[in-house]
Amino acid sequence: MSTWNYRVIRKEHDSGDTTFHIHEVYYDESGTIDGWTMKSVRPMGETESELREDIHYFMSAFRKETLEEIIVEGKPVLQPAYEHQELNNGHYFEAMDRTSVALHYCIEHVGNHPVIRRHPHLKAIFEKAEEALADLYQEAAKLEYERTGD
Repeated sequence: MSTWNYRVIRKEHDSGDTTFHIHEVYYDESGTIDGWTMKSVRPMGETESELREDIHYFMSAFRKETLEEIIVEGKPVLQPAYEHQELNNGHYFEAMDRTSVALHYCIEHVGNHPVIRRHPHLKAIFEKAEEALADLYQEAAKLEYERTGD
């Protein structure tokens, strides 16, 4: 059974400009990209609720890798847009910083919410998420230390 979802596709233009669009991307039974809409799509619904739901699905496109269209053997294909992105010295500290901000935000706005505090099963799930972010920070810090020795 084939499936589809919304994906962000980066487009480079002859002018040198880059734009980003949301497209429907279709997958075959093995999960390989089988096709996509050539024109970007817009959120829509027959009711406000349907529109809200469609926008929610659009937002989920940002949780997946951005894709770009390239030509292989004369045919367009999609590949991860940043597959070959070089890492610079600032990327390591930036990863630590963003993780720290996310951890703080998570604790402040989710962990301290009265519903989370009041229900032990929700608190346990939150604590796993908090621990995962803390572990991510530590691993990013190790990479920064290995790179700089500081």
